[in-house]
Amino acid sequence: MRCTQVSRVSNSFGARSRQSANPLRTISIVAVLGLTLFGGLYVALARTASRVTHKAERVVSVTPRVSLLSARRAPNTLSVITRTGKVSRAFANIASDFPSQSCVVVEWMGTRLGSLNPSKALIPASATKLITAAVALEVLKPDFVYTTKVHGSLDAAGLAADLYFVGGGDPVIVRNEYVASEKYPTTSGTSLEKLADSLVAAGLRQVTGSVVGVDTRYDSLRFVDVWPQEFHYTEAGPLGALVVDDGVVLGQPNKPDDPALAAAIELQNLLNARGVLFGAQARHDVLPANIPEMASIQSAPLTAVVQEMMVNSDNNTSELLIKEIGFASKGAGTTAAGLAVVMEHLAKWKIDKDVLLFDGSGLASDGRVPCETFMSLLNTFSTVMPNLMAVAGETGTIRDTFDGTSVAGKLLGKTGTLNGVKALVGYLPITNSDPVTFSLLMNKSGIDNQSAYRPIWYSLGDVLNRASASPSVEQLTP
Repeated sequence: MRCTQVSRVSNSFGARSRQSANPLRTISIVAVLGLTLFGGLYVALARTASRVTHKAERVVSVTPRVSLLSARRAPNTLSVITRTGKVSRAFANIASDFPSQSCVVVEWMGTRLGSLNPSKALIPASATKLITAAVALEVLKPDFVYTTKVHGSLDAAGLAADLYFVGGGDPVIVRNEYVASEKYPTTSGTSLEKLADSLVAAGLRQVTGSVVGVDTRYDSLRFVDVWPQEFHYTEAGPLGALVVDDGVVLGQPNKPDDPALAAAIELQNLLNARGVLFGAQARHDVLPANIPEMASIQSAPLTAVVQEMMVNSDNNTSELLIKEIGFASKGAGTTAAGLAVVMEHLAKWKIDKDVLLFDGSGLASDGRVPCETFMSLLNTFSTVMPNLMAVAGETGTIRDTFDGTSVAGKLLGKTGTLNGVKALVGYLPITNSDPVTFSLLMNKSGIDNQSAYRPIWYSLGDVLNRASASPSVEQLTP
């Protein structure tokens, strides 16, 4: 029995010994096969690589992780935030200084930095001229010129029966003596002396009749019907397509009722002074058919005429521009036609909400405009409008304002003044940056007194002056 047991043990051990030998043999075989396959693959790849043009190595740079607000990550953002923050904080400090019936908006680099009642429609006074200017530039175009003509039949001896002085709507025909007498001298005026000289140069020596004023291009309404009587002849008018020296006749204490007649008198006086003889007094009439043109004068381009209107707040110029807009667009030289065109353009630009206009000058106290409308126009016309405005402390209606302040010589603005109304809209240019745009309308009894509005204007000017080109992106970049 024991032998049998030994034999079983021996057989069992032998079986296990054979099983333990088989895996080694398998591993060896797999290893050999793997080496063989790997070698073959290596040879194949090497041959393929020899036939392929290698691409240049691409260097991948790894940007170090930095904070979101780090100057290394966003210097431009930090520059804008820092610069605009100074303005917005300064505005917040003066927000309570504005009367309750005010609207004010300050914007810079496409960002609104402060506002109060921006959509509230208030009396704009002469800030209305910004609207008139924008639409005139859009409808008439910047290079538009007015042409004023003289018609007459001149014989070989230099004799004419009548001279027909035909108005083309030019609002800035002036004599040199008149300009010298103006509170805000006309800029880029059309010289009446030049026209008189051209007639003499053409051979004119004698007129058996007179100079005849013709103003049929526009209607015969001399004033806007909603204006108070005290504005007539003083603040504006009489209006017409032929106006010289704002309707004044030099040497006469009062303006004549008829601006075309006044213009004819002025031209006849200049020709008299140049030796031309006349047989009758100047008069107002229409141009007969088939009377040839003898001479003409052209105004400066429209941009210069608009600049004169904006800088000096010229009421006659703005009202005659409205009539010309109506004539050009609707064939009717009337205030009503011109204002209809203005409102059509404001509607097209989507800024007509709550706008009420009764004239082009802003003398009508029934007018209403929100600051939002002015801001849109300031931004839309930002390439041309700054050059058309008065300079603080230097020119026009703000030549005596902002003296000694931080914005003197820099701020560009259009003012507005009526009883209980004061307005200022415009730009503050910033070196190496966009200008700051702003609009301010204040309606309050007594606000048009210097002691009331100037401290507010000066505070606003200080806010605007907080805008600067620094810190720049370069200064914030490590």
